[in-house]
Amino acid sequence: MFKKNLQATAFLSTAVMVLGASTSVLSQAATVDRDVNMREKATTDSKVKGLIKEGSKVKILSELNGWYKVENSDGKQGWLYGQFINFSDEEIENAKDEETENAKAVSGTVTENLNFRKGPSRDEEIISVHERGSKIEILSESDGWYKVKNSDGEVGWSHSEYIKTSDTKLSWSEKDTNGTFKNTANMRKGASTNYEVIKVVEKGEKVKVISALDGWYKYQTSDGEIGWTHGSHIDSSVALTPKSASKSSESKTSKLSKSSEGKSSSSNKSQSSEDSLSSSEISSKKSMTVSATAYSGHTITATGTTPKWGTIAVDPSVIPYGTKVYIPRFGRTFVAEDCGGAIKGNKIDIFMNSESECNSWGRRSITIQILD
Repeated sequence: MFKKNLQATAFLSTAVMVLGASTSVLSQAATVDRDVNMREKATTDSKVKGLIKEGSKVKILSELNGWYKVENSDGKQGWLYGQFINFSDEEIENAKDEETENAKAVSGTVTENLNFRKGPSRDEEIISVHERGSKIEILSESDGWYKVKNSDGEVGWSHSEYIKTSDTKLSWSEKDTNGTFKNTANMRKGASTNYEVIKVVEKGEKVKVISALDGWYKYQTSDGEIGWTHGSHIDSSVALTPKSASKSSESKTSKLSKSSEGKSSSSNKSQSSEDSLSSSEISSKKSMTVSATAYSGHTITATGTTPKWGTIAVDPSVIPYGTKVYIPRFGRTFVAEDCGGAIKGNKIDIFMNSESECNSWGRRSITIQILD
């Protein structure tokens, strides 16, 4: 036990050796291994504020010359000598993880009343609600969710779409990406060609899609930049909100459109595909309502192809293999290439790039159009 005391003390003291003064260390739980006095200052000559019982959990606030400023379960603060505080191996590792997170933390502002949850999913329990304008600390990011700390020191998760950050260069990992550029295109400050171009994103670049609006994707690149590009240029499993037929859109040829993202209007016709259909084209196709689930993983389809974003599993007696299917929910065309034991009748299974995306999708009733 004493060895672990020394290990923990050595780890926590590293953060303050340079300053040689009382310095904030961690808000990390530790266990008192015997009855010990909590004092007003970091010395045995200081006034005793209370007795901390053996086995009690305390929160470490700072360190000074082998003493730790702590907070007990009643919220009272004082000083304990480090020899009487025990850290388990798990607590030491948790302390390291938390220190790393806190070092990378950036500030953020909540833009709308926002749920504060126990995990990065809408299925997780709600802890409380951030009020609009609340200030928070962003500790990390995962699949469009921020791990945050509120003003009371509570840690939980909230969706990134409703949090404005002071620093766009949050931790970014390629494994968290959910979109790939199909061709070189402009990144803009808003969801329209009327907005200023931020930069050009190259074909093949992986991005984290945050949201969709009127046929455009809002996303983040590996350098932390956040902007908008028309959905026709990004291959993503994030649902693409289609623009109304009455408005002009870069996803189809239009006399009113002067240019398309990354290409001149003269080349737009040659690039048109069934991924971008006019409202009249869609309405002329056979529509049906299906129960849609999702799957992922490395496998081979029933037709011998490798599944990708754009592959769906079907009941071939209802939708024959090779059929092209337009799904308005995503604003793109899929191909019936696979089947499944549970896919019978008006059911389809959509291939997605990750298990987390499949879990987020769940089971939904959607409308599809059979193209051929």
